[in-house]
Amino acid sequence: MKYFLLLGGFCGFLVVFASGIAAGNDLSHVLRNATIGCLFGALLLRGFRQLLAHQLRQVATQQSAAADATSGPINSRE
Repeated sequence: MKYFLLLGGFCGFLVVFASGIAAGNDLSHVLRNATIGCLFGALLLRGFRQLLAHQLRQVATQQSAAADATSGPINSRE
């Protein structure tokens, strides 16, 4: 969990910092905006991770239910 927060924060900071420098803004404004970008990036990647984990659990549950249904007793017509 911490890995995704750190990665999202770093990417958010880097993107906003680079774009602010490229736009020619003052360094104080660039650093303020990059800090805000760091927070949003961290929260965004955390949300994506939770969504991915939820979807993976749902797929695993569906596959388990499908495997249980196919391994049940076989109806044979005699």
